[in-house]
Amino acid sequence: MKTRLLLPAVLFTLTLSLSAADQKPAPDTGPSAAKADDLSAYKTADELWAHLEELRQEPTQRPKSEEEMLALVKAWFGSQRAAAEAFGKAYPKDARRYAAKLVALQAATQLSQLPGAEGAPKTGAAEVLKEIDVILAAADAPADAKGEAAFIKTMMKTENLDDEKPETAAAFFKAADEYLAKYGTHKLAPQMRQTQLQVAAQAQTPEAEALLKKLAAAEDADLAREAKEVLAQRQKMTDLKTRPLDLKFTATDGAEVDVAKLRGKVVLVDFWASWCGPCIAEMPNVVATYKKLHEKGFEIVGISFDQDKAEMEAATKKHGMPWAQYFDGQGGQNKVSSGFGIRSIPAVWLLDKKGMLRQTDLHGEALAAGVEKLLAE
Repeated sequence: MKTRLLLPAVLFTLTLSLSAADQKPAPDTGPSAAKADDLSAYKTADELWAHLEELRQEPTQRPKSEEEMLALVKAWFGSQRAAAEAFGKAYPKDARRYAAKLVALQAATQLSQLPGAEGAPKTGAAEVLKEIDVILAAADAPADAKGEAAFIKTMMKTENLDDEKPETAAAFFKAADEYLAKYGTHKLAPQMRQTQLQVAAQAQTPEAEALLKKLAAAEDADLAREAKEVLAQRQKMTDLKTRPLDLKFTATDGAEVDVAKLRGKVVLVDFWASWCGPCIAEMPNVVATYKKLHEKGFEIVGISFDQDKAEMEAATKKHGMPWAQYFDGQGGQNKVSSGFGIRSIPAVWLLDKKGMLRQTDLHGEALAAGVEKLLAE
């Protein structure tokens, strides 16, 4: 299964999940990408550059729907691209033109990948790499711009990450180490280390384990803490696979749930939340698998990361989720997930008939196939 990580310029879009549609829009106190942008108002290089930097800030307005979300993101990237290209054209001798080129490249790349971009000019990886290599080779390109160009080039290797091909993670680790050796003091170096951590947390390889131990000893206290948490979680997962899962709770409907009493059945423990876009996107597949295999001995136990019980119950009703749910209103800090070290959702654990943890992170067609395999044992 491929793992995809996004460049810093698009991290904002992660906050604009479908769940944002349920949030109350915040006052628009900062620069809004949705507003018309008259670049002729900026008469000097400094003025246009200051405007471009302002445009790169995350918009403060929050969308009320998926449509508004998409429109806002398109406008945000579009305004950045227009201003960056205008800067390069108007000031071809200004050293900042290299940084502007990077902004334009990233914005164009993301715009071409957004829904509704069919038929629009594509900015492919080969074109981006070509432009980046020009910047890296330019004698007059500022060190900061070269550091950002090298960062993007290294991050592009995450596009090739594949859980089933350990060598893809190893290639990224090598490139990231080379970047940090040369640009260790660059403003983007902390993000590179954080990306190393993210990839290492997902990769089940000796190189990933060694990197996590290295990061756990890092001078950055937050990074070290996160690496230690990942290592601790891995140890917990290893321990869980050596003995039957022990999980008891009182469900939202008052039923007493004891996974030990489900021995002889295949059980899916689903960590989810009504506000989790990927969780809800996967739910039709989970429900379909339940309907197909429940009578054959398949059970599901839900662990909700919600803080609002009404919202959680509304979601279970809307999506047809009849199985027992754990809810204590503590969100990601709920007692069950905290005890097992679950740090993010969606997360699914598949237990065999003996209550042993056999599979994690099964989605799509792989879920039903995994359940059927264990039912046949």
